[in-house]
Amino acid sequence: MKWIIDRFEGDYALCEIENGTVLNVPRNALPENAREGDVISVFIDIGETENRKSNVNKLMNDLFVD
Repeated sequence: MKWIIDRFEGDYALCEIENGTVLNVPRNALPENAREGDVISVFIDIGETENRKSNVNKLMNDLFVD
């Protein structure tokens, strides 16, 4: 999914997504050097998601040992 930064208003960036919807995104959720007109790619990192799930499961198993 791609977001285009339309403009900044205060602490928010108004970003248009591919279907034309405009989102108010907190400025601090974007890269520090983001500017009006920039295209932001948003995707799910499946590998990182699996790594985090695995780490959480390991921590849970270590905590709740029988």
